[in-house]
Amino acid sequence: MFQMFSGGAAAEQSWPLSKVVAALEAQFGSLESLGEDGPLKVFGVEDNGVNFVVAVMQTGPDTGKISELGFLARFVGFPVDIRLVEALNRNLHISMASLEGSDLFLMAGLAITGAFDAGQFKLIIQQWRRDLMMTLHGLSDESSSLAAAFPAARMESARNFAMNVAPAPTDNRPVDMLSSFLGGNAKKAICADCGGRGKRGLIARMCGECDGSGFVTRR
Repeated sequence: MFQMFSGGAAAEQSWPLSKVVAALEAQFGSLESLGEDGPLKVFGVEDNGVNFVVAVMQTGPDTGKISELGFLARFVGFPVDIRLVEALNRNLHISMASLEGSDLFLMAGLAITGAFDAGQFKLIIQQWRRDLMMTLHGLSDESSSLAAAFPAARMESARNFAMNVAPAPTDNRPVDMLSSFLGGNAKKAICADCGGRGKRGLIARMCGECDGSGFVTRR
């Protein structure tokens, strides 16, 4: 499925298919089986009016062990051009956007590493949903606002408390809010290898330089 991205190397680790299906059902309520092709199994998910596919590649036909996991969403009838696709790909976390004719495809592929953990898997789902949110925002008209779609951001008291005003310069130098946020001596810096994403490559492997945190110790 995604071996074109990983060089065709066989995965050394796997997750139980039954646990992945159970976690998806717990998150979305129900899955629709869309079929299988050898070791590939495909499930349909509807999430608040948005349809997407979860594809799992097993280590072999009917082994029940997953070596790769993928997500796919297709958007039809939206005004899309290459500039939008390029802008999306600069902001997506685990996914990539691609044009096929006038259709926009959002795809994510991940190689399985480590033992299955329900909490870790839920984080992957949330990363995919974040990429869906960014894509839907890009496809929406200019009047749409991500903040308006966030319930807390519609509360005046929350908007006021969450407000961070740009500090006035000190000694004619701008105040480094990032250094203050990271700690007194600013011992952390954004990882140059992954740009702070914590992931690298089209299959979103964890960045080895920062161990997935997006930050490294400043040298």
